[in-house]
Amino acid sequence: GVDFQVIEVGLGGRLDATNVVQPEVCIITSISFDHTEVLGNTLAEIAAEKAGIIKSGCVVVASLQRDEAARVIKDTCLNRGVRLVRVGSDVTWQSLGFDSSQQS
Repeated sequence: GVDFQVIEVGLGGRLDATNVVQPEVCIITSISFDHTEVLGNTLAEIAAEKAGIIKSGCVVVASLQRDEAARVIKDTCLNRGVRLVRVGSDVTWQSLGFDSSQQS
């Protein structure tokens, strides 16, 4: 069996074939003008499609977003009753990096 899987959503969230999965955690990276012919012409439209991966019972981790996209993600989380964790405001991180010469 598989304890954990990381599945990357391809084109969007709502229409993607991976949308049949019931996730425990959804991670939404920075939303930009991509695949506008399918996802929409505004950041809000694109964000709404991407937010299609958000299902009840999961936790959403979202990277820093432009206001228009952030509102859509926040509203979707509220409507579905899921916890939203915003990187940069709810959690922060420090990149420790590594020196590639330390790898063998």
